[in-house]
Amino acid sequence: MAAQTASSKGQVTIPVAIRRKLGIEAGTPIRFVERDGLVVLEKVDSSLRSLCGIVKARVPIQLDEVDERIAQSVADKLADASR
Repeated sequence: MAAQTASSKGQVTIPVAIRRKLGIEAGTPIRFVERDGLVVLEKVDSSLRSLCGIVKARVPIQLDEVDERIAQSVADKLADASR
């Protein structure tokens, strides 16, 4: 694989073979992680499923209540946008 040269802004081009293998398209979130002196490129999983278990509730909450709060938040945002 050919070496890449960093631009003055620190930008490099990810080779097309790697982009295809990882499913990286324009707008795909990625991150660079340093591990033992190596830099690893990772595609960020931005699905809701990937977020399960990240936040621990202080008190138990029912899914119906979560759905209601989400619906209310969406309604509030839409109402604000139409003003």
